[in-house]
Amino acid sequence: MKRTILGAVTALSTILALPASAETGLVVAGSEAVDSLLDRMAIRFEEILSETGGDAFDVNLIRGQSLGSAQQVMEQHQAGSVDVMYSRPDWFTSNVADFQVMSWGFTFRDRDHMQNFLNSDIFAGMNQQVVDQMGVRVLAAGVDQPRILYTRMPVNSIDDIQDMRMRVPGIRAYLQMWETVGAVPTQIAWAEAFLALQSGVVDGAEADASGAYSQRFHVAAPNITLTNHVMSAAHISVNEATWESLSAEDQAILQDAAAQAVAWMSTQAQSESQGVLDTMVAEGATVSDIDNEPFAERAGEAVPAMEAEGLWSEGLWQRIRDL
Repeated sequence: MKRTILGAVTALSTILALPASAETGLVVAGSEAVDSLLDRMAIRFEEILSETGGDAFDVNLIRGQSLGSAQQVMEQHQAGSVDVMYSRPDWFTSNVADFQVMSWGFTFRDRDHMQNFLNSDIFAGMNQQVVDQMGVRVLAAGVDQPRILYTRMPVNSIDDIQDMRMRVPGIRAYLQMWETVGAVPTQIAWAEAFLALQSGVVDGAEADASGAYSQRFHVAAPNITLTNHVMSAAHISVNEATWESLSAEDQAILQDAAAQAVAWMSTQAQSESQGVLDTMVAEGATVSDIDNEPFAERAGEAVPAMEAEGLWSEGLWQRIRDL
């Protein structure tokens, strides 16, 4: 018995004598294709955190779709098994309806308009809803590339998309917006979109240039139309319980790394967009402009009905338009 007690005391003394580690393990994940712009943003975030955080963080970056779809990763993010997520604010819509407005076509005039919104009290209030309802905190958000069309057949006017089967993500605003302008929205997972285009399950899809190129949309649907219907945004967020477990100093390091990585992404998004389109053309695609006004008119006319249905808060769309 004495030997057992002494052994336990010795073991405890050894443990207590070991230096305490301040290192915090962070699982960082998303569902973006490897080498896409958001994937590279995540790599940049990891690099900045390593440079500025020293030994404060031990980052486990999980790239690609190893953990599932964006919605599945978001669920893991809420649960806390994914500490930090790199994604788009669209995926908050399942819990916070106001984010649907960001997926509604032609809400934002241009990049500057969206960045003003992301810096506004309106967006800050929406972010607080995410904290309260989802247990997730946005660390930084920035403007990505605009979303454009990729179709099997050319699109020269709004008439050409009538009854077109359009691949869209499982986000209500996307579904209803494309229905509003006359297409037939079809929910298909991002990872399956190329095969759906190639096989003719859908006639078209929409995405930003870098994301579409990473999925080879232009090979299956070589007609690219510059609708610029949605100004995309990207963000880096942290699980709220993880955030609250950090010291004020580590919180500042994490937030600064996220802000730098998102700013890098936004700059890259603007500089890369035309280069990606040029590469698609070199690989056989065609790029065309289009008169967006008929699309924008239909989208705007439908806003009162969308707000009456509770798609987002009444008056939110107009408050954003007035920025």
